[in-house]
Amino acid sequence: MLYSGVLLLHSWLRWAVVVLGVLALVRALMGWARARDWTPDDRRLQVFFVSAFDIQMLLGMTLYFALSPVTPRSLDALRMGMSISHLRFFSLEHPLLMLLALTAAHATSAMTRREAPAQSKHRTWAVGLLLAMLFVALAIPWPGLPHGRPCSGTSSQTNR
Repeated sequence: MLYSGVLLLHSWLRWAVVVLGVLALVRALMGWARARDWTPDDRRLQVFFVSAFDIQMLLGMTLYFALSPVTPRSLDALRMGMSISHLRFFSLEHPLLMLLALTAAHATSAMTRREAPAQSKHRTWAVGLLLAMLFVALAIPWPGLPHGRPCSGTSSQTNR
């Protein structure tokens, strides 16, 4: 029961991360292209995106290390799971890509706080977001893929 609830929350929060990431990316690209000043709204959106991503990662780590029946609990199970695409995706590929995405988001967020020219902040944030969102896009279990999950997270497939 707890697993299903956390998985549902994790499935829905991914859309907040994706939407905030896309909004932040569009705003950063526009700021960079127009040489616009870095505003408190830019920083606020940056903080919302990174915070939502942090919460998403925390939920994912809770699933991975404590609740998931899919995640291998031993090295032997991990070795066996590498030959099964569904298990390999959820035990290795998904967490690794999301960790890389979160690292890119945090690193570029920190870099923008240290840079002086506004256009430089927008450029740094845009490049970091592009990288982070690429990792996110690769790591989401999109419907239709062998390891896919429904977009809403509400069907019986969420209990795999």
